Amino acid sequence: MAVDVTDVLSFPVDGAAPADSAGPLELGDVVICPELTADVSAAVVHGALHLTGMDHENDDGEMLALQAEILRWVAE
Repeated sequence: MAVDVTDVLSFPVDGAAPADSAGPLELGDVVICPELTADVSAAVVHGALHLTGMDHENDDGEMLALQAEILRWVAE
């Protein structure tokens, strides 16, 4: 039996935010496995992008392109 492993998991918050909420909202949780992660910064960005609804398995490269751009901004 094959076992899938990953370096980052994203768990979105269930339910919609109240319509009258102002300010920052919680998107969910990102869990990172340091033993499987070569770059923690990349894993954090990757997980956060998933929490915004992006999915690199179903797009045409937009998520990973945005991830690379954000990581360039962080490195500056």
